[in-house]
Amino acid sequence: MLTSHGIVLHTTRYNDTQVIVNVFTEQEGMLAYIVRMPRVRVRSGTRASGWQPLSLVEVSWTPQERRALQHPTSFNLWKPWTSIPFHPHKAAMALFLSEFLYYALRNESENASLFQFVLNSLSWFDESDDHFANFHVVFLLRLSRFLGFYPNVEDWHEGCYFDMMNATFTSLPPQHPHYIQPDEAVLVPKFMRMDMRKMRAVGLNGAVRRRALQLITDFYRLHIPEFPQLKSIDVLAEVFA
Repeated sequence: MLTSHGIVLHTTRYNDTQVIVNVFTEQEGMLAYIVRMPRVRVRSGTRASGWQPLSLVEVSWTPQERRALQHPTSFNLWKPWTSIPFHPHKAAMALFLSEFLYYALRNESENASLFQFVLNSLSWFDESDDHFANFHVVFLLRLSRFLGFYPNVEDWHEGCYFDMMNATFTSLPPQHPHYIQPDEAVLVPKFMRMDMRKMRAVGLNGAVRRRALQLITDFYRLHIPEFPQLKSIDVLAEVFA
């Protein structure tokens, strides 16, 4: 039997009493579990069903390699977030990030450093009081380091293009349509060199932030098979407009 911490990324109703929960686990990477729908009390005093996006759980199960769905012996909340589910802007960002991570990590196996990066980043996000509007931009660019296609910022110089297919900077436009013009490419090394504290100093308006997210999504779609257009990106843009 295995026991692991994990991050809930996607939930689908299976029947009236059970759901399929896709979890990025510390021990085994992405796994799907079939579990009973929990009944959780939210701050208003009402009760809601299901696992919220990015919930931290602890799960125990006996691995069954030939089954797509694992049947856990226990599936419990590990650590509750203090602000993410209750802050409207953070909740919208969590919805977007959970959808993004579900597709970005769905083929990932055990990767302790990747799990810790995601967990530590979300913990910072949960604890931040303000200046988190650029969090998802910085987080998703830095996430690409762990997935093997992060931009090589050492090649950047003023006036160059960013080749999204090869994750490199070039002096001339690449011989394909998947590149970013110099005026936007300058943001890539700026964000790649930031940590969560430094991003507070960068001001982006809603239009620039939405454009950055669209470019990041296009970048991931070039490198991860069957990465779709995300519905939640429009919801996020409305919230931060």
